Amino acid sequence: MPTDKQIEAQAAVEKAGSKAGAARLLNISRSALRDRLSGGDSRLRNELDDRVADGFELHGYSQFTKTEAGEPIWLKTRKAERDYWAGIQRAVENIAPLRIDTLPLSPEPQSDIIPWLQIGDAHIGLLCSEAETGANFDISIAKREICAAAAALIDAAPPCERMVINDLGDGTHYETFKGETMGHGHALDYDTRYWKMIDAYVEICQFICERALAKAQTVDLIYNQGNHSESNDSWIAVTMRALYRNTPRVNVIHNESPFIAYRMGKTFVMIHHGHKAKPEACAKVMAEDYAADWGETTFRYIDGGHVHHSQRKEYPGVVFESWNNLAPRDKYANDGGWRSKQLMSLVLRSRTYGEVGRTLMPVERVRDIIRAKYPEHYVPPQQRAFAA
Repeated sequence: MPTDKQIEAQAAVEKAGSKAGAARLLNISRSALRDRLSGGDSRLRNELDDRVADGFELHGYSQFTKTEAGEPIWLKTRKAERDYWAGIQRAVENIAPLRIDTLPLSPEPQSDIIPWLQIGDAHIGLLCSEAETGANFDISIAKREICAAAAALIDAAPPCERMVINDLGDGTHYETFKGETMGHGHALDYDTRYWKMIDAYVEICQFICERALAKAQTVDLIYNQGNHSESNDSWIAVTMRALYRNTPRVNVIHNESPFIAYRMGKTFVMIHHGHKAKPEACAKVMAEDYAADWGETTFRYIDGGHVHHSQRKEYPGVVFESWNNLAPRDKYANDGGWRSKQLMSLVLRSRTYGEVGRTLMPVERVRDIIRAKYPEHYVPPQQRAFAA
């Protein structure tokens, strides 16, 4: 059983809120406090070992307790995990405490850095079957994964005065009640009804905008024209502009042209989905149509989507990059042999120095984030060859 000193040490930790505070409360060193607490753990371990039946080995133990909110939980401990966290705990406790009066103030929002959330072809409304393509996909999966990825990336961005939400086109999978592409009439695999798709699209766009407003003072929304979603890209821009018409912190950039230009100090970005003009042509459009901005800037970028995979190439005066998307491949892409990483990106662009960093959110991490709260969320099984 724990000794009186061990009980006293644990009570001091709970009262002080930290082990450093408990050590000061008991007027002992942190190492002495740690020895008292670890002694209790050892005795508990020995007691549990004595209760293990012959022929079996103790790998861990479970403890029923409550959270700070009073919710009952089970704590399940394994030796490897315990040793791992004990090592981290010792490292943290050995850090010299800072004086409260020397702590820096919270960083002011940065005016030079503008984070860009790069949402590659989202294809909301796409329907995939695991048997055909290796993964199921529908509107409900799209909504969860897009919102989780965007929220995690936005939350990870530095404090900023401004943020750009860059929907690179094909936010929706189809744009007619027939479930076909408008330009070429290609039949598509789509999830049930058109109205369900646009309802989800508006909800997702609103969620991302609100999340960005919690991080940045001003949010610029860009909806590029895509080959799957061209008409939808027009009305989503009009819809978002109407929703936030009384919110001066939100700007919805006009997208009547398939080429959208965005100037920020010495950095210049042009966005084009990629279904109409090739990268070389985009570079010429950027230099010709926006000659003044081209001449006054040092760092120039062309953002594209369409191909679903990452490719980056430097041309004279400008860097072209196509960005990955989070959605899985459809049957057409699967049967054609196209494969690429599923992820969403956040790129940090400086007004003064161009790109200065980026964060990637692969779909595997997105699913882990979701399953921490919703364990039933779908995860595709690993594909295996037939074994003879």
